Amino acid sequence: RELLLNGEARSTDNMYSPLSAAPSPAPAPAPAPSRKRKPSAETCWGQEIAGGGMHAKVETLSTAFRQKFCPACQRGGLLIPASRVRVVDPLGSAAPFNQHGGGVWNTAEGGAPSPLWPAHRVVNQLCSSVGPKLVLLRDPTTATIPGLLAVPCAPGMIAFRVGRTLQPTALPPLPPLTSDPPPPPPPSP
Repeated sequence: RELLLNGEARSTDNMYSPLSAAPSPAPAPAPAPSRKRKPSAETCWGQEIAGGGMHAKVETLSTAFRQKFCPACQRGGLLIPASRVRVVDPLGSAAPFNQHGGGVWNTAEGGAPSPLWPAHRVVNQLCSSVGPKLVLLRDPTTATIPGLLAVPCAPGMIAFRVGRTLQPTALPPLPPLTSDPPPPPPPSP
């Protein structure tokens, strides 16, 4: 028997013999990497922010904020201790902001707290948000933090719903947060 390879006739008698000197077939080429984003299982941000409980792993298909939370958090929201919630002082000189791609908590380089603020997450910060911009602290503190005001309902819990940001479902009455002077007292009779 003969086989025509590259224009040459070759014998096929020993072609499949383990002792034949024929070169082994070339390995199949590796498939090209897919350009589609692959889901990755991550810890639910609700578990990290609310501080406890076992939440389902999150399979993130996009970088959208909402996709960082498990279905239970997306449906039912989060309860966060008021001792960890601060209101951004609109009169403050430096307002905190969220870093992109660094995980749940904003920290300085190397994971250390920033020079002005401890580890935190800014929420209710979108132009479509109702109410003041809020900061969630990773750890409870009674310390005064520059540019941030304590929520007057501590101790207690504040409920947040998950959307494009965390939005409080209700806040206690807050002191005036504007630079306008208080109204004058009514005239005495």
